[in-house]
Amino acid sequence: MKSFRKTLAAALALGMVATSLPMSAAAEETDKIEISITGGSEDSMQLNTATGSYLNGLSACRHLFEGLYKLDANGDVVLGQAASVEISDDGLTWTFTLRDDITWSDGQAVVAGDFIYGFENLEVSGGDYSSLLSDVAESYEAPDDSTVVINLSAPCSFLPSVLAFPSTYPVREDYVEEYGDAYATDPEAAVYNGPYEMISWDHEAQVVLQLREDYYDADSISVGTINWMLMSEESTALASFESGDIMYSDMCPDEEAARMEGNGLFYTAGNNNYCVMFNLGENGNDVLKDANVRKALSLAIDRERIISIRDLNDELGYTLACSGYTNEDGTDFVDYADPWYDTEDYEGNCELAKELLAEAGYADGEGFPTLTYIVNNDSRKEIAEAIVNDWKEVLGIDTITVEKIEDFSAARREGNYDLAYFGWYMDYTDLSNMYSCLIGTENANSFYSSEEYTAAYESAISTSDQSEQWEYYKEMEAILAEDLPVTVILHSMNSYLFDDTNYEGLVYSCGNFVFTYVTAL
Repeated sequence: MKSFRKTLAAALALGMVATSLPMSAAAEETDKIEISITGGSEDSMQLNTATGSYLNGLSACRHLFEGLYKLDANGDVVLGQAASVEISDDGLTWTFTLRDDITWSDGQAVVAGDFIYGFENLEVSGGDYSSLLSDVAESYEAPDDSTVVINLSAPCSFLPSVLAFPSTYPVREDYVEEYGDAYATDPEAAVYNGPYEMISWDHEAQVVLQLREDYYDADSISVGTINWMLMSEESTALASFESGDIMYSDMCPDEEAARMEGNGLFYTAGNNNYCVMFNLGENGNDVLKDANVRKALSLAIDRERIISIRDLNDELGYTLACSGYTNEDGTDFVDYADPWYDTEDYEGNCELAKELLAEAGYADGEGFPTLTYIVNNDSRKEIAEAIVNDWKEVLGIDTITVEKIEDFSAARREGNYDLAYFGWYMDYTDLSNMYSCLIGTENANSFYSSEEYTAAYESAISTSDQSEQWEYYKEMEAILAEDLPVTVILHSMNSYLFDDTNYEGLVYSCGNFVFTYVTAL
């Protein structure tokens, strides 16, 4: 989930300023390197771990903060702030002993209570991930300063991945209480327990992170300074990458992908989907609250054409879940679940779409209200316009316009849209994470709520029997196919630009990017 903003000239100028910044004294003394990167705009740089939900901010949080677990140089989940963990025989009690050399950036020791406060603060935050831990944990406690105990409601094999995710990181209560809504919006408004601390935030321009000398593993880290440029335009990011002003970007215009392959563009397993989202909240247009209308719009989309326009190795999307998750028999879940629509009969889908729209009272698009479909970059604007053209050609609807807006994430959060681009990047490799994005009335900003869907989800994550779990997930797919809070277009590969000529060691996992292990060649 990303949002971007800036003009080409301004961003290039900022890029040149960033690369000319002097390295810190600590970096100079220890031969640390300085890098400049971009992962999105100011809008997406959300650093409150309890409420942040955009990849740019989540990735930055992986540098500023650290959980009981973290990602290692191979992208695997390993112990972080915890020195050890003991798991009870029934798998329900996990007891963590903290390292004795972990501190906050102000020198204060990290204690077990900081984790407990972080868990509690997450649960009451109302953010997209507010139920991430409480979905699986029955309770948590700190019997002393060095011990964190998590009691589960059922065994959870993916708990380490949950605890390596930024939402579950520790939080200093005194800073949250002092700064309130302004917490983590400037360097002095937070304190950090990860490998880096923020030393400046030039809003709308860049965030500068500096390696902490007192971080327990600082000696093994080569990157001393990260200039995190805030850019909105894909073309700006590409120009900055090609000029050498930045060494990484998760933005590359689709039309430039073929040219950049072999020149810094990398593809990796997606674990994400590309959807159209319908606003079902109180601010949403009533026409989209008719399931027949949503189904008509979904069926009329020529997904194969969209995939050919993008030309990015996409897979056809006919379930919310992505491919790559198999059972003991080797069956992929996307083949196990029922598809949302007939993938072999587009013409038949179009005829059904026309019937459904007529039943809703909008035969041939007559009387269909004016709607706006918002996106956050030019590539998604092109795809949205192709989708809108399908609705015009198939259904006669000519009252939907596409708009690229600067405050995209805020508009979605506040429900100020009719239709919107939606893409969910899985945060860890377990199917539960994909389905969690539509739990609750505000999750993912569709304002969708279904007691039936939520009950199936809770049953799925409470069982360790994969066959039972898959049956619940299959049921959830069927519910979504009927309710359609979003309609899936495709499952995409992840792509990013990385200067592998001069650097190595980038960690990229489920859309998150980590520079802690980067070294210069």
